[in-house]
Amino acid sequence: MSHTRTRLLLAAATVVSGILAGGIVDRVIVGGPAWHELGADAWVQYSRRADLGSGLVVYPVEGIGAALLIIAATLSNYFDRDSPRRAARAMYFAVAFSVIGLLLTVKAAPIMLALGKGQPTAARPDAFEEFFLWGLYVRGSVDALAFLGSVWALCLLTASDGAKSHDVPLVAAERRKA
Repeated sequence: MSHTRTRLLLAAATVVSGILAGGIVDRVIVGGPAWHELGADAWVQYSRRADLGSGLVVYPVEGIGAALLIIAATLSNYFDRDSPRRAARAMYFAVAFSVIGLLLTVKAAPIMLALGKGQPTAARPDAFEEFFLWGLYVRGSVDALAFLGSVWALCLLTASDGAKSHDVPLVAAERRKA
């Protein structure tokens, strides 16, 4: 069980990416319909106080933190000779989607940041629809896939730990019989 570092990094990555993905799923399924009913002007007012308030710190920490933890876990798994290789594909999957999520932020973030610059009222509905598309639907789907990749990898690592712990007594018992 010398791959404890990999498991800890991956567990942390799973938690952080799960918070990120869960928040986006909540915004799409719960908040999205409400914001569409309330309209773009109400969304702009909320976003200025939330996303452009504490969200300016929290969201980058979540997104970048999740990606860095997934990358660190993948590198740990790669360089750890005793680490099971069967989780590598799931980790690569999680890394790919977390990096794609960061890249999609390049499209979504300027839409949100423009709200703080006193955007004309006529431009608000377009910003609203564009941010929901790029910031929540597209990037949110990618972030959810990164989370699922982390869960998949963690399950594979945990399963391999269970297999190793069950194999050791059997090998010792077989040696005693011989």
